[in-house]
Amino acid sequence: MFVLDDLLIGLPAKGLIGIFQQICDMAQTEFTDEAKIKEALLRIQTLYEIDEISEAEYQKQEAVLLERLMIAREGENG
Repeated sequence: MFVLDDLLIGLPAKGLIGIFQQICDMAQTEFTDEAKIKEALLRIQTLYEIDEISEAEYQKQEAVLLERLMIAREGENG
């Protein structure tokens, strides 16, 4: 009986852990994708140039994106 209980409780938990691991991996890939970061930099630059965001907001977002780009490049090099 206890083995059956362990199987019934353990299998769904392992499946959820696998799903959460895949979500984590996808988020990490998204976070470190240089092309997406560069695209976001271009987007905020355009928004700044057409006065959709302030200079302060542009600088704040740019700093975050440049930090992500640096992390992504360090990850590539190992």
